[in-house]
Amino acid sequence: MHNMITREPLRVTQEAVDAYEKRSGFFGIGKKMVEHGRWKIVTNEESPCRNG
Repeated sequence: MHNMITREPLRVTQEAVDAYEKRSGFFGIGKKMVEHGRWKIVTNEESPCRNG
């Protein structure tokens, strides 16, 4: 039996996903990551990253 560590999904904005897909060339990976529970799309207000 495997002893897996469960993690919370990474909270990302749609803008960050779009930029990652464009930069990496992995178009559509954001949708797959959300479907598999790895990423959660949040608004800018909910994003853990704060500027200033």
